[in-house]
Amino acid sequence: MAKAKELDFPRIQDKMDGVMIGLIDAALAMQNAVVAAQSLGLGSCCIGYARTADPARVAEVLQLPKGVFVACGLSIGYPREIPDLKPKQPLSVLIHKNHYRTDDMTEELLTYDRLICEYNGCRAGVKTDNDWCAHMLDYYREALKYDMEGYLKAQGFNLEYK
Repeated sequence: MAKAKELDFPRIQDKMDGVMIGLIDAALAMQNAVVAAQSLGLGSCCIGYARTADPARVAEVLQLPKGVFVACGLSIGYPREIPDLKPKQPLSVLIHKNHYRTDDMTEELLTYDRLICEYNGCRAGVKTDNDWCAHMLDYYREALKYDMEGYLKAQGFNLEYK
């Protein structure tokens, strides 16, 4: 539309704020789709791994044009089973009043870690001895191997870090 109106189109996608705008909008749209699906009796699964699984292949399969990348995936359908509800982190760790908590939350997180390990060992379906902490650290170690900046550059983004 900018071209048709002979207006300059700023390369917002080359600034971190431009990428963040897209990521935040995608996350909000996904969460709204989850809520809408639930209201219709459908199940859903947010798939953050879609952005890192093989981003170039995902872009090829989805026929994404330059200037577009996968932020996340979402599957929606009728659930075949209702899985056990996974325990969530304690609200004391997630909700901060008037400022971000800076005190030591280790004990609360260790308690949650033990709870997840217990849940994984007795939940319906596949059981594991995974704990939360090691699982998350493994995820982050794996994520560090991905060349997301290289992929974004191949998709036409030239992020400036100024």
